[in-house]
Amino acid sequence: MLHVTHRARLWVQVLTSRRALWVGMLLGLIWLASIPVERTAQAVMAIACLIVLGVIMRLFDRMETQRRREVTWLRLFAIALAVFLSLRYFSWRINYTISYHDFFSFIGALLLLAAELYGLTIYLIGAFVNAYPIERRPPPLPPDPEQLPTVDILIPSYNEDPELLEITLLAATQIRYPKSRYKVYLCDDGGTVQRRQRRDISAQAWERHRTLKALCERVGAIYVTRERNEHAKAGNLNQALRDHCRGDLVLILDADHVPTVDILENTVGFFLQDPKLFLVQTPHYFINPDPLERNLRTYEDMPSENEMFYSVIQHGLDFWNASFFCGSAAVLRRAHLDLIGGIAGETITEDAETAMSLHGQHGLNSVYYGKPMIAGLQPETFSGFIVQRTRWAQGMVQIFILKNPWKQPKLTLPQRLAYTSSAFFWFFPFARIIFYIAPSLYLLFGLRIVDTYFPDLLAYALPHVLAAMMLSNILYGRTRWPLISELYETIQSMHALPSILATIRHPRAPSFAVTPKGERLDEDFISQLALPFYAIFVFNFVCVIAGVIRLILVPGDLGVIALTMTLAAVNMIFSMAAIGIMLEKAQKRSAYRVPAESLDAAAEWRSGTTVVRLRFLDVSHGGARFTAAQPLPRSAVGSIRATIPAMDNTVADLPSSVVRVRRMANGLWEIGVRFAPQSIEERRAIVALVYGDSDLHAANQRARQRRIGLAEGFAFLLRLAVTHAAENFQFLTRLAWQKIVSLTTTKWARISQRLSEG
Repeated sequence: MLHVTHRARLWVQVLTSRRALWVGMLLGLIWLASIPVERTAQAVMAIACLIVLGVIMRLFDRMETQRRREVTWLRLFAIALAVFLSLRYFSWRINYTISYHDFFSFIGALLLLAAELYGLTIYLIGAFVNAYPIERRPPPLPPDPEQLPTVDILIPSYNEDPELLEITLLAATQIRYPKSRYKVYLCDDGGTVQRRQRRDISAQAWERHRTLKALCERVGAIYVTRERNEHAKAGNLNQALRDHCRGDLVLILDADHVPTVDILENTVGFFLQDPKLFLVQTPHYFINPDPLERNLRTYEDMPSENEMFYSVIQHGLDFWNASFFCGSAAVLRRAHLDLIGGIAGETITEDAETAMSLHGQHGLNSVYYGKPMIAGLQPETFSGFIVQRTRWAQGMVQIFILKNPWKQPKLTLPQRLAYTSSAFFWFFPFARIIFYIAPSLYLLFGLRIVDTYFPDLLAYALPHVLAAMMLSNILYGRTRWPLISELYETIQSMHALPSILATIRHPRAPSFAVTPKGERLDEDFISQLALPFYAIFVFNFVCVIAGVIRLILVPGDLGVIALTMTLAAVNMIFSMAAIGIMLEKAQKRSAYRVPAESLDAAAEWRSGTTVVRLRFLDVSHGGARFTAAQPLPRSAVGSIRATIPAMDNTVADLPSSVVRVRRMANGLWEIGVRFAPQSIEERRAIVALVYGDSDLHAANQRARQRRIGLAEGFAFLLRLAVTHAAENFQFLTRLAWQKIVSLTTTKWARISQRLSEG
């Protein structure tokens, strides 16, 4: 107890000193930024700062994993330089570029400035939140199983396929933790009494109820349901907690989040260490691409969109004791949940709301452990992606309005800033829409939304933009490439904005929308949500043409024309990339392959007296791909004998059939097999092989995490935009031609019929 108290005092001292450092640094930068200097001096100062930032950006990758203390100060110095240049820009922007010409011009000028100030706010708070990311190691567990807390594993379900649920349940029931100390519950909201009594879906609900109950009996889980579908996911979990669960801790897993065997080994120890700890959150790691990654074909090369949050931001939040519950892959203390009546349900983001309540009303602690220990699925279609992100946006807006972090009595100042950053970020559609329309206000309608000269843009605006991008690259570069955040914001803004506006008007109105998972796309098609992006492209193309005309007619307005034309051109690039995303690519594979070259698992093919050594390339619960020194007969039936690292290198024989044999350029043979498990134990072994090893997930995640430069990032985005927009337009042309041919054929058939009848 004394040890914990001493650590708490040290923690307070650290936070106090860091807070003083930040306040002092910010006040000093604001003072320096407000000092007027001539344009030449500003340009020289900006160039010097950018050169230093460039050097830091080069050094950062090499030092990041070696000298953590030096990297911390290097990170702080980079933040100070970048923020200084941005504050210089805004000092100039507010004092020298806003004038009253007429009412509409002034309103347009204020809207553009407001959008920029929103971006500055997110930028400054984000830099603060991510200044001191920390990496944790799991505390050891006591050797006596009776000293371990009991755990209830809850898997809420609504409409997921039983095959998907079986995989999650098989993984959950073989977690490496004393079997007497945990229970697995499938909380089924698709087979409730209410749904079984509805005439329109009664047969379907009864079938699901019987199927999942039998599945749970087969795999060793407990099937639970409830009377009525009330309060969505939060209500489902709370009913199970009240009626069935008595464990000390609760592990919550989404239906498609397959856990590794060590998820409890790596999380439970934190609770034994800190009695005020209510949460250990772990990353959401996905084995399939989201619609952007799939349709632009970037999944193999570029870090996933969620990795910036789970690999950097959550570590930054953790330093300030502000890491929050993300709905799944998290362990919570049951006694602390009971303090607030279970999982919170006033908003549709019940996870973040629960964390804010326990942080802000009870002053409890949270921890983030950054090793990926679940394998999940992302929405396959753009419409499913928008359903998910719109729910997140609405929920965080609800939290900002109904559970304002500045009104929570026990939040510290850093926690208030952290929650503000997480919630306020989701207002980005407002700023993004203003950036879409701002160029047209001048280029098409002649409104004076900004007063500037071209040399001033080079001295103030360009350094601000470059510094912000450099700092982003330093803080997040291994997990988010330049301009990719803006692309994700572009594809979400048009469809999320109406829902956000509705939530602001009626903050209690939004209802929980289940994210579609496991969809199969049988053919290529254009998303039904594509139209706004064609409109943005055409609109900004017209703006660029208008800019060229204005440049010829009014060359004295070069500064304003350059600024607005640049905005329009950037909007065109983003809209072209968005158009490329709207061409949904066929996806018929139901089992996603996990790269397995780093999997430390010996394997061999056995059939009769034939034994062939194999090396894993990738694996899924449906089959695997190997390399071998000799071919196997296609359609041959046998078994794969493989060691399974997640099961303490247990050797399993997995019935299989050969479905692909191909000679590779290096002289080896590529062998594709389909698993054909006959027993539940063989299914367990396959699930453990594919999903059970957290080291495999971590290695696959690291393989895609690398930093690229700003110029390379811009070239990458431009290439994606041009290539995939052209692909989209070619697809539309083919569709139009097929339609013309079909109509022409039909018309001539009718004419021929009339002539023959006449």
